[in-house]
Amino acid sequence: MEENQEKVVKAPKKGIRLWIFIVSIIVTMLLSIGLTIGIVWTQLPKLIGNQNQEHQLSKQEMFQIEKVFFYLKQAYVDKNVTNEQLIQGALKGMAEAVGDPYTTYLVNDETAQLDETVNGSFGGIGAELKSDQSRVVISTTMEGSPSQQVGLQTDDVITKVDGEDMTGKTISEVVKKVRGEVGTDVVLTIERAGTSLEVKLTRASIAINTVKAELDKEDATIGHIRITSFAKNTAQELEKAVKDLTSKGAKSFVFDVRYNPGGLLDQAYKVANMFLKDGEPIVQVEDRFGEKKIYKASSDIGTFKITQPYVLLVNEGSASASEILAAALKEGAGAQIVGTKTYGKGTVQSVIDIADNSELKYTNAKWLTPKGNWIHKEGVTPTKEVNLPDYAFLKIIDARETLKLGTVSQNVLSVETILKGLGYSVTADGYFDEATQNAVRLYQQKEGITVTGEVNEETAQKLMNSVRVLIQENDTQYQAAKELLK
Repeated sequence: MEENQEKVVKAPKKGIRLWIFIVSIIVTMLLSIGLTIGIVWTQLPKLIGNQNQEHQLSKQEMFQIEKVFFYLKQAYVDKNVTNEQLIQGALKGMAEAVGDPYTTYLVNDETAQLDETVNGSFGGIGAELKSDQSRVVISTTMEGSPSQQVGLQTDDVITKVDGEDMTGKTISEVVKKVRGEVGTDVVLTIERAGTSLEVKLTRASIAINTVKAELDKEDATIGHIRITSFAKNTAQELEKAVKDLTSKGAKSFVFDVRYNPGGLLDQAYKVANMFLKDGEPIVQVEDRFGEKKIYKASSDIGTFKITQPYVLLVNEGSASASEILAAALKEGAGAQIVGTKTYGKGTVQSVIDIADNSELKYTNAKWLTPKGNWIHKEGVTPTKEVNLPDYAFLKIIDARETLKLGTVSQNVLSVETILKGLGYSVTADGYFDEATQNAVRLYQQKEGITVTGEVNEETAQKLMNSVRVLIQENDTQYQAAKELLK
């Protein structure tokens, strides 16, 4: 989860020796570590007290840095390499060296992308990315986004973007390639379960409108409120949504943070505060020295309270701030949590300016549940575990392959599973037999597309659209939440 940026003194770019420049950055970072989530921590005296020990570069270390810099500038085959390239590479390398996928050094438009994600909107595909063993993989996809529409899934590895190899690239470098002008296309090559696929997506405006609310179509006394991320206005949007649905007759609520990747920590506090009585713990934050600060519900955070019965929906895509909310409601309010175990991100990030065009996003603390549990890589277990139907987890249908009588593949299995879910008489075994061919013909006839009995790109896209509608109509987790409310 990212936090509000703290401004720091900017390092000069010219007329300074490299070792002085690096030391100035380290000093600046040390002075900034004590500032997180808008609260001044008591770490700074400890850091200053330790500056003559492990926090200071030795003469030998500074000599090594200068020596590498000297030889690259004086002897590297490309004499056009610049000071800026080497310095930026060194800073990125320091951030990556800690081995934390959530710590990264951001430069130029990478900083703008981070700001957009939290504060505004951007042209993109609506997927949250993470680093996994030097690969960039999809963490979650946003509701209704291009990434969901084409069937991208958690743990899909992005190997190429528009044909360019992404091997060894950072998350920021991949994001830079994936984002672009709204309406333009981007082609991702993804790897899933040993299979490589190409997927074309049309970039859309990914707005940070984080709360979506509606009355249940079958029971107008139930309000369904989705929280898609935790951005700067989430708590305000949620309060407005609850009041609006209440005025329309809602007497109970299903709050939905499935596939919510998290966001701003202060918004997690404000949202959780709406559900808890004043004085009840929301979360504990533990700093690098092992000292813990407990944040409790309080009228100072907000006075609006949700008093109606409710259920919270979570799944494996619920991460970070979503997990803070889920743990607070489970342990502090005894709430009903329905779905599957959450993602498991128990760390806190802060963002500071390094220079005019660069920022450092780094992990500065870990958070614990109200009872002191660290859910990192473990997740929050729901009080009632409910899975979605099998067709909710289908592999993407590779539109490059035309499926026809006699074909045996994972693609065929996906097609058959969708057709079976839609009510057609097929056996989902991965073998394109006559029953599958007949079902495809009937489906094509129903959808008004050319009847061939084969699955080409047009039919594959139609099937993926159909399964999305099918999932919405057969949301077993949401139905279970409604039953609990009754």
